Amino acid sequence: MKKASLSFWPLEEGEQGLGNATLLSLPLTAFFASRQCSGTAIRAAMAWAIEQACGKHPVISGFHSPLEQSVLEVLLTAGAPCVMVIARSLEKAHLPPLWLHAAQNGAAAVISMVNETRRLTAELAIRRNDWVAQRAARVVVAHASMEGNLVRQAMQWEREGLHVDYLS
Repeated sequence: MKKASLSFWPLEEGEQGLGNATLLSLPLTAFFASRQCSGTAIRAAMAWAIEQACGKHPVISGFHSPLEQSVLEVLLTAGAPCVMVIARSLEKAHLPPLWLHAAQNGAAAVISMVNETRRLTAELAIRRNDWVAQRAARVVVAHASMEGNLVRQAMQWEREGLHVDYLS
């Protein structure tokens, strides 16, 4: 792919992006995983990531939990299309070089859903996850801890009519 110059582009109020904006028009699969996952969930998620990477299926996520970050690394290394959504100001964010490289090569977009600079809180994580799920054609949850917010969010998404697949 041809390298592109990176510049910010606007979305809705207070939101902006960097990288390949056309990825947002594709049927995206949202990916989520709790911070702590079983070995079974990790194996299932990594097999799923390889399948998505080989098929070049576009994935959207906050890619914040350790398992989400591992899945992102597989996807980006394979050049699969990814939309990374952060819950902080894009202009002040220190993005990993792999993200910037993928965005510059047209394989990724980085979206800032808020124009804030504070650290990620539970409230912001919930807002980010809802933002991601609402823009996806399908939601995949590798693992949702029973005591965490993600399991409650996934149940809410199902009530709202979103299709949610569970890997474990």
